[in-house]
Amino acid sequence: MGKKIPQLVKWTVGLLLVILFIFLLLNEFNLSMVTSFSLNLLDHPVWFLTMISGYTASFLLRGWCWQLLVDQKIKFRVYISGIFYSLFFNHLLPFKGGEAVRMGVLAQEQQGKWGTAVQSVVLLRIVDLFWLGLFAIVGAALIGISVHLHFLIGSVFVLVASGLLVILFLKKSKFRSALKQLLTLRDLMISPNFPFVLVLSCISWIAEGVVVFGVASLSESTFTYLNAMWITALSVGAGVFQLAPGGFATYESVMSFSLNQVGFGWEEALSIALITHAFKYLYSFAAGVVAFYLYPLQFRKLKTFLTKKGETS
Repeated sequence: MGKKIPQLVKWTVGLLLVILFIFLLLNEFNLSMVTSFSLNLLDHPVWFLTMISGYTASFLLRGWCWQLLVDQKIKFRVYISGIFYSLFFNHLLPFKGGEAVRMGVLAQEQQGKWGTAVQSVVLLRIVDLFWLGLFAIVGAALIGISVHLHFLIGSVFVLVASGLLVILFLKKSKFRSALKQLLTLRDLMISPNFPFVLVLSCISWIAEGVVVFGVASLSESTFTYLNAMWITALSVGAGVFQLAPGGFATYESVMSFSLNQVGFGWEEALSIALITHAFKYLYSFAAGVVAFYLYPLQFRKLKTFLTKKGETS
């Protein structure tokens, strides 16, 4: 029951976002506008290269965060390969199987020890969500969208209560495993490098904002980087409700809504969302090729990693 509640919430919200996307697609999709925006982007190669550079920098910084958190003796290519594998498979599979492959790459370097691999990825995901949430809240306030204190307190309460419910419904055997995992998390958090990891993670999300900014600013000169950061935070954060590969439909729905809030019409907003996500899809496939080159994995090994998703030792 502990796992069913979060799954129910995920599917409910995810389906609502998919329905919104279908509605937007049927009523606001404009092929000529999508084509025009795409050609406009390609006509500005400097902008396009800046988007690629900024997006790449964001992942390199996350790889550095992971290395600082776990073991600096392990080569950087292992960490960045794990992240690129994760990006690739998350855009290929309907569930976030990429995280399992990412964990598996590190576990393989640690002689099959999954404990630190799993908990380090979990902790970095928590840090990511912290920054995304902070950017979303601060961005909304600065842009002029009202964020009530009661809503914030209520959200924190719901998150804490959900965590406690999951713990209460765990069986005793699983409770011991959960306690062991929490201790591993604690050890990672008290690492002297953790404050630096927090700062680098923040910078990585600022860097990722260049993708939305690069597409949207070409069609609206008053679009600011602050707008881009807020939209990035909401759109990427919506990935927790992912029902399709790469968060297709959920990403577009949230980004279209966010862009509409900062002044874009629905047709423009949907067009920008589709182009931005298409860029990220293409990048993820290129990242997959790089990952296979830097850290080759056999299909059998990949299958093993996906099977062991969520396990620790």
